[in-house]
Amino acid sequence: MSELDVEALTEHLRQRLPERPALQVSELWRSPGGMSRQTWFADVVWDGADGPGAQRLTIRIDHENGSVVPTPLWWEYRVMKSLYGSNVPVAETLWYEEDLRWFGREFYVRDCVLGDASPKPLFAPGGEERRAKVGRRLAELLAEIHLFDWEKGGLPEFMAVPREPRDAALLELANYRRHWAANAPEPMPVLAELYAWLERNAPTHVPRVSLVWGDVGVGNFIYRGDEIVALTDWEQSHLGDPMKDLAAALWRGIESIISKEDLYSIYEARSGIEICEESIEYYHVFIDAQYATMSGSVLRGFAQEQAPDITFARLGLGIPYRCLDLGLRGVSP
Repeated sequence: MSELDVEALTEHLRQRLPERPALQVSELWRSPGGMSRQTWFADVVWDGADGPGAQRLTIRIDHENGSVVPTPLWWEYRVMKSLYGSNVPVAETLWYEEDLRWFGREFYVRDCVLGDASPKPLFAPGGEERRAKVGRRLAELLAEIHLFDWEKGGLPEFMAVPREPRDAALLELANYRRHWAANAPEPMPVLAELYAWLERNAPTHVPRVSLVWGDVGVGNFIYRGDEIVALTDWEQSHLGDPMKDLAAALWRGIESIISKEDLYSIYEARSGIEICEESIEYYHVFIDAQYATMSGSVLRGFAQEQAPDITFARLGLGIPYRCLDLGLRGVSP
């Protein structure tokens, strides 16, 4: 089923949360944003010993046709579970459900951090000071991500660890090449050339191996007022070169809330990691190839006469070709 069922979700939650008598899902709705997976919100109420209780939960679940990213759903669950309680703010993950009888596919449940993810309030008239504070805080949080003790956090249990500087790019590059080989809807010689260029030109200097968030930008964090209260969308996370996150931030237009100069200055001061412009330029091309791969793969659903989410049409028909053009402009002979 493509839609979550209120009755099934209520029964599932009652089994998971037996300490909440007469639990009910009072409202269930799907977030219109996001392409890689579905995000649902459920308002839950119950009768507590001290009176009625209420909580908003977030449910993450793959599309019926799977995900467009080369990492499984449990990947982001485990990353967020590792990060919770650290200097990197994320929602608390509550449980991961492998039983397919509920919705026909795996899902996980996390607490919902209340706030805004939409860019609209940030860019409302008179919001300049708020945008500036949010932008500065995002730069600081990028530093905190890259300083996170990923070994202590257990990430090598499921993430490949770069052993040589070039591995910081090449391990992740290989993931996307495999994803493209398995899901390509049509030949794309330009993408093949971009992958070859990226393999030849992988950075040989990496300041440190860090947890890389992967999808950095407005829309992928939750804020209240001028404070960022949670970072979301960890499906692209991996161990690698922190410069990839700086490139991702710029690629996704972070300069709308903070200048590149301020981003670099705040980041370096907080992290002690020196910015490498050459690597950032390399990762711009990497991201072009990456998004062409993910976006192009959704066309498979249309080719097979399935009925994927209609939002995939924009993603699959427009983004890959735009990214290929940008990638070609970014490579050097």
